[in-house]
Amino acid sequence: MKKLLLLMILMQAGPVLNAGNPDRPFPRMTFGVEGNFLLNFGAWRHFNYIADEGYRVNIKDFRSSANANGQLLANVGCNISRRVNIALYAGIAGLYEDKAAIPVSVRVTVLYGQNPLKCRWFSFADAGAGIGSFYEKDVSPFAKLGGGYRISLSRSVKLDFMIAYQLLASHPGVTEEIDGVPTPVTGTRLRRNDMLTNALSFGIGLNF
Repeated sequence: MKKLLLLMILMQAGPVLNAGNPDRPFPRMTFGVEGNFLLNFGAWRHFNYIADEGYRVNIKDFRSSANANGQLLANVGCNISRRVNIALYAGIAGLYEDKAAIPVSVRVTVLYGQNPLKCRWFSFADAGAGIGSFYEKDVSPFAKLGGGYRISLSRSVKLDFMIAYQLLASHPGVTEEIDGVPTPVTGTRLRRNDMLTNALSFGIGLNF
């Protein structure tokens, strides 16, 4: 009876003794949420269209004006090693003024240091596309490269602080003034409406 009681005590104490052991199996599946503040600081534009009066308009320029947007993302991923995670991200994001999208992307994160119980620096690369909405067919490819610092709150709960550079390719609407009124250019008159937008992203995430 005493041996059985001792065995039960040891079995209960095992998880506690191993809680701080970085060598025991680590969680494979990961989940998380992330919020980002985006500062768009410049965009290359190429617009080509037939004006209402019949002549061709070709605009190539760089706009340096800044504006702010935000992102709210959720993710599900897999730890393929103690240092590498691959995750699928999706959510809602602002692209530029008065334009939002549903971003879907794949992110690869590399952490520096083998111990998942310690705070660690990390870097990541992210690539995907934003869908205009459930009703629009616009697709805006984007790529993101950045890094950050991960605070280990527990073995399975991590708090991330991130900074990244993002490049977004999109196709915004084009307008022209007709009798002093801004009017959208539509149909076959619109030949090209390409824009590449630079942005800095500052984010915070909670991963499990």
